[in-house]
Amino acid sequence: MKALIKFSLHDYLRSHKYFPPISTFIILILIYYSYRPNPIIDSYAVTAMILYIISAWLCISVLSLDPPVQRQLMVLHIGGENRYYLSKIISVLLISIILTVYAFIYPIIFGMFDESVTLTIGLVSLVNHVFLSILGISIASLFSKIITENAINSYGGLALTIIISFAALGVYDALPSYLKNIVWIIPPATSTQTPLINWNGENVLDLYLFPFIWIIIYSLIVLYLFIKLAKRIQK
Repeated sequence: MKALIKFSLHDYLRSHKYFPPISTFIILILIYYSYRPNPIIDSYAVTAMILYIISAWLCISVLSLDPPVQRQLMVLHIGGENRYYLSKIISVLLISIILTVYAFIYPIIFGMFDESVTLTIGLVSLVNHVFLSILGISIASLFSKIITENAINSYGGLALTIIISFAALGVYDALPSYLKNIVWIIPPATSTQTPLINWNGENVLDLYLFPFIWIIIYSLIVLYLFIKLAKRIQK
């Protein structure tokens, strides 16, 4: 699988499809930190949301690289569809982690905050970035070319899902009490925002952790569905 991950990353770099999402992320971070000083926790919460969108974009582009025949040959070569799809997901995650490091280090290096970043705040912020990138990747996998051949349905469906995930809190408030549980099927992209904004940044135990746990559980469920659907469609 390691060899396939390296091949996928190399193939993605050669395709130049990485340029639009990565350059967009870099520019958005530069624009966001175009003035100083900035609040640490709130700023990292916002850049994590930006990474959520960019990670979804990266996933769509990575999963669209291999044509069907090449995909089948690679599956036969590595000995299983699960390994193929997981290697693609891990490849996207590695790119997202690099972007996470950039989003984390840039404001520190250029003194964009009004105070120093503590170890506790730094670790929580990094985790939030990585978790939201995983969520973006998992959601995008269901709208990838592997599942949805039509490009309009693929990008349109993903864009609509991301918009709905941003509006989840508003949807929850607007629904009658007997329908509020429907929001559990909406991607929990904004679920960590309120706990982070209300957190004092001193102790992790003072932070409401369930939203972080739910993001991972939700992402794993969606990735499981993606692999199951991909294997069924490709048969």
